[in-house]
Amino acid sequence: MLTCSLAEDLGFADLAYVNGAGWDTSKRCLPGTRAGILHEIKDWVDDTGENVPRVLWLYGTAGKGKSAVAHTIASWFDERSGPGACFCFDRERQAERRHEKIFTTIARDLANSDPIIRRALARALRDDDELRHTTDITRQWEEFLLGPLDAVSKAVDTPVLIVIDGLDESDDAHFQEQILRMLVSTPLKPLPKNFRIIVTSRPLEGITNALLNASHVRRISMDDIPNVSTERDIQRYINTKLTYNDGGIERLAQKSDGLFKWAQLACEYVIDAKKVGATPIEHFKDLLVGPPEESHLLDTMYRDILTDIIPEDEHAVTMFRSAMGQILASLEPLSMTALTSMRLCFLRKDDRYDVKSVIGKLGSLFTGTTDSHTPIRPVHASFYNFLTDESRSDKFFVDMSSAQSDLAFASLRVMEHGLRFNICSLESSYLPNAAVCDLEERVKNCISAELSYSCRLWGTHAQAISFDPLLIKEVKAFLNEERLLFWLEALALMKDLNSSIGTLSSVAVWLKVCGLNSFLRSMHSYG
Repeated sequence: MLTCSLAEDLGFADLAYVNGAGWDTSKRCLPGTRAGILHEIKDWVDDTGENVPRVLWLYGTAGKGKSAVAHTIASWFDERSGPGACFCFDRERQAERRHEKIFTTIARDLANSDPIIRRALARALRDDDELRHTTDITRQWEEFLLGPLDAVSKAVDTPVLIVIDGLDESDDAHFQEQILRMLVSTPLKPLPKNFRIIVTSRPLEGITNALLNASHVRRISMDDIPNVSTERDIQRYINTKLTYNDGGIERLAQKSDGLFKWAQLACEYVIDAKKVGATPIEHFKDLLVGPPEESHLLDTMYRDILTDIIPEDEHAVTMFRSAMGQILASLEPLSMTALTSMRLCFLRKDDRYDVKSVIGKLGSLFTGTTDSHTPIRPVHASFYNFLTDESRSDKFFVDMSSAQSDLAFASLRVMEHGLRFNICSLESSYLPNAAVCDLEERVKNCISAELSYSCRLWGTHAQAISFDPLLIKEVKAFLNEERLLFWLEALALMKDLNSSIGTLSSVAVWLKVCGLNSFLRSMHSYG
């Protein structure tokens, strides 16, 4: 790159600039890792065809290594002397108000990277001196980037790359909206065909809504990388940090569950053992057997993310706890649609709301938040442990006993409203289910995911509760009414009728125990 003095000579010196916002060699991918996705992005950068999308959105859940890929691409492009810039947001440096200086910083870096671009930017500043002082992000975008780059597009036919890493970590919601609006509106003011913008972020609701369906934005999800490839890369990473050859490295890689961040924190935990009075090998063995210390590795990340997303408001925190309790206590992953349908049957009216209002903002911690019909899953098992340990999660603590009660009531009421005679509208009751050629399709269309879940698992949730007179009343009503027959029919259609025997037997024992407990309580009250 050219020296900064050249940029200063041409009038760039007084443009606001964020030091330390560029790419960092220490944050690059380890050589040999993430080869597939890096190759795909490099090919996209070099393909300057007219119909190639100018914008690429690289997204994924927390800890997947998005920033490492971004820094690697920025480093690769710089090493081959390509004209470009890299701007990284940092949650821990919000006081710098980086969002206000993004395009002035990018402009100065572009000016340093190519003499033709530098002259075009210098002309833009010379023709409008006030431009260097404006805080209007949209105007900066148009005058610093679109105008000058379009003017030199014929003279500079090699790719021009801008990397914006961690858009979700910018500290200003209005700024995010502006950036997204610019990226989405580029078809109205087309970028030169050799112009490339890479944006990385977690799949938060606002960013996802703006970029997911934009036809001119290419999308690559870190969550779509095959688990085998990710685990192999993580094992290679751990091997460079730790020197143990007893098979433990492979086991540790497996425990990372696809999170590079977890592997990084785990390695730091082992290497820095001397700071807490233990040997590295002791810490390494501790991680393999899973002591309490292991579960704390991602706590800081979880707390930072939740504090950033959940408002300092008792009602918002209560909604979060309830929604998390429902997701974590569910015995199999359910989609947002199914979770909401069950939630509308919760006992308390305040708990009856659309799950999307909570989970839609947590794309960094859950997969499936961008599609209402995709099962919701935490990105890492440690998040469950974090939320259910009050000493670690504090105000975000989730009471699982309360969640079990909510799901038991909801399951019974979902069945009350959803079950009916001949639920799949079979034409004849004389034909066995095996003779109905389209039975699987009928079941899919007539028995919703939440009804299927409730039919199969309501008994398990009920048994998890020690004593609740209201729930006992609900269970007895279910067993004494025609709903019981409708339930058996639904289970048969789902080819799960055998489970009814175990459910009814265990529920009978539960009712007996609850009745005895109730009797003992009444005797105790009489002294």
